[in-house]
Amino acid sequence: MRFDAFLERCRAQWPEFDDAGRLARSTHPADRSLSHILGEIPGMATENKLRLLNCAVASLDQGEVYVEVGCYKGASLVGAAASNPRARIFACDNFSQFDGAADALRRTLDAHTAPGQVTFHDIDFRDFLAAAPWRPARIGAYFYDGGHSFRDQYDGVALALAQLADDALVIIDDTNKRAARSANGLVARALPSFELVLDLRTPRNHSPTWWNGVQVFRYRRRPGDDAIRFPGSGFAVRKFIYDDILLEMKHRRRALRKTIKDRLHRRQ
Repeated sequence: MRFDAFLERCRAQWPEFDDAGRLARSTHPADRSLSHILGEIPGMATENKLRLLNCAVASLDQGEVYVEVGCYKGASLVGAAASNPRARIFACDNFSQFDGAADALRRTLDAHTAPGQVTFHDIDFRDFLAAAPWRPARIGAYFYDGGHSFRDQYDGVALALAQLADDALVIIDDTNKRAARSANGLVARALPSFELVLDLRTPRNHSPTWWNGVQVFRYRRRPGDDAIRFPGSGFAVRKFIYDDILLEMKHRRRALRKTIKDRLHRRQ
């Protein structure tokens, strides 16, 4: 990743880029040529996020690829690929949360990306990262927007580390979520070369600025990184709190609300 080129592109798009507080409130980048994507492709993205991904892909170095986990109907892939026809892109989604999105994604890629530019795999992200179909290339820019349980988020970052270029960007969506922030922070604590460079929070989900929060990390490989073992200290406790307790409580509340709603519907 040509990191300085990435910063230069971002500063041209957002003059307030070096002030995270102002940037978090920014409504759109300077170049609004990607704004039509959100009108044509239903998605959970913003104009800012599409441009951020586009800047990352435009800054890839030779022998590097862009990898995306969690595509939904393809808006982020189209934004990343726009004006970057030579970039190689690999993506995966198993659509476990979105029925019917697979066909929509394929139509999106056919209509809005160059033939053969995007290699898509309908597969769980863990299997995708293990297979690493982009090899021998390395990941210069990685966008994770898969499941955001603590375990999913942690694996989504930790399992990608070995595939990253020696200087790489990791962009993570939905980082307003406490479990996601905790997982990202735990990886960064274990790996000093995984540095948080941008942390944009929004007041709510579906925010028109940065949706539900974005974090950007820079990874610069150091001797000894491969010796670090994941998961490390603190993983089991956090997983127990965020997934086994809090997430389970959330699922039970949803199930209870659905049961009540169904009963009321039958009485009508």
